[in-house]
Order: sequence, then structure tokens, then C-alpha cells
Amino acid sequence: MTASADLVIIGGRVFDGAVLTDNTAVAIAAGRIVRVGSDPYVRELAGAQTRVVDAAGGLIHPGFVDAHVHASFAGVERLSLDLTPARSVEETFDLIRAAAEHSEGAWLTGGGWDHELFPMPTRQMLDAIEPDRPVALNDAGHHTLWVNSKALQLAGVTRDTPQPHGGEICLDEVGDPTGYLNETAAELVGRIIPPATDDEIYEGLLNAQNHLWSLGVTGWHEAILGEYNGKADCTIGYLRGIADGTLKSSTSGALWIAPGLRREDVPALVAHFIELREHNAAAGYSTSTAKAMIDGVPHGGTAALFEPYCNHGDGFAGELHFDEDTIRDFVQQLDAAGFALHLHIMGDRGIRVALDAIEAARAANGAGPRHHIAHLSLVQPDDAKRFGPLGITANIQGLWASPDPFLASMIGEERMLHGYPFRTMADAGAALAMGSDWPVSPAEPWLAIHVTVNRWAPLPPGIDAPTLTVDAEPSTLDAENQALTLQQALAAYTSGSTELVLGRPGRVRVGERADLAVATENPFDLPTAAIASARTAVTVVAGEVVFQL
Repeated sequence: MTASADLVIIGGRVFDGAVLTDNTAVAIAAGRIVRVGSDPYVRELAGAQTRVVDAAGGLIHPGFVDAHVHASFAGVERLSLDLTPARSVEETFDLIRAAAEHSEGAWLTGGGWDHELFPMPTRQMLDAIEPDRPVALNDAGHHTLWVNSKALQLAGVTRDTPQPHGGEICLDEVGDPTGYLNETAAELVGRIIPPATDDEIYEGLLNAQNHLWSLGVTGWHEAILGEYNGKADCTIGYLRGIADGTLKSSTSGALWIAPGLRREDVPALVAHFIELREHNAAAGYSTSTAKAMIDGVPHGGTAALFEPYCNHGDGFAGELHFDEDTIRDFVQQLDAAGFALHLHIMGDRGIRVALDAIEAARAANGAGPRHHIAHLSLVQPDDAKRFGPLGITANIQGLWASPDPFLASMIGEERMLHGYPFRTMADAGAALAMGSDWPVSPAEPWLAIHVTVNRWAPLPPGIDAPTLTVDAEPSTLDAENQALTLQQALAAYTSGSTELVLGRPGRVRVGERADLAVATENPFDLPTAAIASARTAVTVVAGEVVFQL
């Protein structure tokens, strides 16, 4: 007699991680998928104690795996001053005022403010709300810190402070710091901010896990493990959550290579990372990836470009966070030691330097771990075609691939139109994975998939997709040539990410770990313009229903 299933999901349509199938149901026992097929066939395994979930016509698919997320940072931020809900300058100030009135810590910290609302925020804006206590607020991208005068005073940042390599202390017309600290300059204040405690990191991580479950995310890759911009190393939260069983999602993480690493220090870094990898693996946490930010962000004028920024009269084109020789050395040595490289790159010059470094590592070391490059805001066409032959995964943030007038003002509309070349990469054989970069941007996978397929963010009824104009001809972000299909995008966010960062197939098939999600609808039956209407109805982690609408 066949044993009963613990959980049966019926009445849906199964996307198996690669294609949409005719199957409508899945049975799960002991955390594994034991049957996939029609409703009657799968119902045969439903016993008296079996939980039966009706998908009500929705899509049954592998759980989303976020290949680039800062879950711990995001969770801690959600439990402190979270500015991401603000949609106006006044709403932002209202949230800061409320936090100033009701919090009692020595510092007022948080983040999530929007560059479009505050292109050049000042210390005086914060002084008007909180003059006596230091205030430090990360932007949504976590590349910039907005601080008040008290924070600058405590950090000793003045008009005479040297500009740090890879960052900028923004100065006003008389030469005083404005309170806007870009990239590595943020560390001048960040290093004196009291870091989150171990308990706060742990609680933040569990808060993030619950939020991600509500979105159908069953696993993820923590994109920075190490001290970053005044934030404590969050590894402790993962080790604690794994040890006590509260972290139920499958996760991996990337060891942080801080900007400014010197070439002569690369061997010591590699040796240290090997020790950390072994220590974490013994505790059940995979950290066989190393993360580096090769450049900054175009919104802050710090991504490394071939051509200058449009709003810099001095011909400034951004800069690399490491010299090219150092990049080549740490890529080659970490590759030889079995580490995958997870590289943040947003500028086309940064992409070229990284591709050349990986190509050199392959020539020196032979076949090795699968490296991945995240963000890919600007990529030269010939470089987009190199990812597949070099075995590099494109770790895409699909939500970003829509027209952005603010970014267009920084880099020019023509370059903006040729950003995020997902289709070119896929057609040239590149593997695709997808991540959110939460809390930099929302963690909602269906929203990101919508943009990846449509190349514009969802809009209210009756509003046309946004356009940019080049030579008086309106155009979206090269939608026709660079948009992915729904099948490609969904595969990237499920099996593609699972294979890359968790090292397993991420498929809905017998024998696989039962990490699944059920959508409220079947997006394959919807017009592509309506993909974002899908939501997560049920999330299953290792056979356990952890979220249900």
C-alpha cells in the first residue's frame, strides 16, 4: 500500500522550472516531491491526515530563489526607520520626525530614501528635525549616506577632510560638507555608528524570512557577509538561525571583499576566506562565493563608464573600486581556490575589466566555479555576448530594466536605451539567474518578472508605458530586442537562481526538495501587460506550508 502524502496541491498548472506542463497537481511527503501529475493521479496519495491545498487555477512553480539580496540588512531596517514606503519629500520627513520623537537610541539610523525625491539632500534638512542626536540614513541603494551636522562632527568630517578613494564627500558652495556622503565616503561616518547587535541581526533575518515567504521566495543568496558601511557582519544571524532551526529557507552567502584592497594583500585575503568557508560549512552554511563591488552606481555618478557622465562638465566617467591589476589577481586566485565570484558591476568599463579578468583566470586555471555578474546596467554589445562562452551567469535585477528619466539625465538617453541586454546575453548562451537586491529595490518577484518581460513597470489603467526620446523618436528600453519571455524570466528566478546559488536543480519533479509556491493566477494565461497582477497565494518550504493568503 502506498504511503499517504503529507501535503497535496491540486487544481493548478505546473511550471516545472523550465517549461509550463500539463500537470495540475503535486504531492509531497517528508519534505520531498513524491508525485506530479493530474489531480486524480495525485489525489491517490491523499490520506486522512493529508493536507490538501486547492491552487484554484493558479500556477504551481518552484519557489523563487533570490540570487542577490541583503536579507539581514533589510530585516534590520524593517525593524528600525524604514523610509521605503515614502512617496514624497513630506512623507519622508514625516517618517523621520516620527522616529525622532519615539526612538531613544544614541543614534537615529535607518534608510531607504529615494534619490529622485532627494537628488542632493543636506545636513540642514536633518538638523531641522533632529539637531542634537546624530542621524545617518542610507539611501535605497545603500551606496550613499545622508547625515546631519552632529554625525559629521562626531566623525570629524570637515572641509579639510581628504576625499577618500572610491567615494565623495559632497561639499556646498563655500566648501563645507553637505551631509551627502557617496560610496566609500559613507564609511567615514558609518564606522562610528553603533552596529546592530547579534540579537538584532538574528531578529532582522527572521523578519526578512517571513517577508520573503509572503512573496513566494523559498531561498536566497546573501550578497554581503562582512562589515559594510558601518553595518555589522550578518553571518552570525545565519549560523544562529541554522543551529536553532528557525532559518528554514535554503541560503548561501558571499564573503565581502572591501573596496580598496591592495594587490599585495590578495593572498592573505584568499587564505582568510578559505578559513571562513570551512568554518561556516561545518555549521551548515555555504559561503563558497566572494563578493566585490567593481564599481559604484550610475545614479550616484560612480559606475565606471567608457564615456563621461552627462552632468559632469569635467569629463568624469566614474572609477573602479580596485585597480585593474588587483582585480585580475583576486579573480584568478579566488577562482583557483574554488570560490565563485559575485561581482557588482553597473558600468560598461567595469564589465569589460571583469570579463577580461575572468577570461584570464580561465586561461590560467582551467574550468572552475561559475562566476556571476550582477546588475548589468550598461554593457557593450560585444561584451554581452562574452558571458555564455566564458561560463558566466548573468545575475539580473529585472525590476530595474524600465525607462528611468533620472538615470537618463546622468548617462544620456541613448545609452539608457541599450541597458540591461538580457536577451543578447541569453541568445549568446549565458545562464540567467535573478535577484531583487532588496532592500535596494522591492523583493517582489512577480513585479520583477513583469518588467523583465515588458521592459516597463506596471502602470495604472489608461496610462501608457513610459518612453524616452532619442532624435525625437519615442522608445522604451529596447523592449523588442532585450525583453525576455515569461518562460525565460520565470526560469531565471526559480531553477536558474537555485542552480547558481544553492547548487541543486530547483525543479518540480519527483525526488526534489519541496520548495514550492502557488500563484493567485496562471500568468501564462494573462496578457503580458498583466503579469504583475499575480501574487503569491501559498509558499512551501521543505514540504511545510509557511505562508498562505
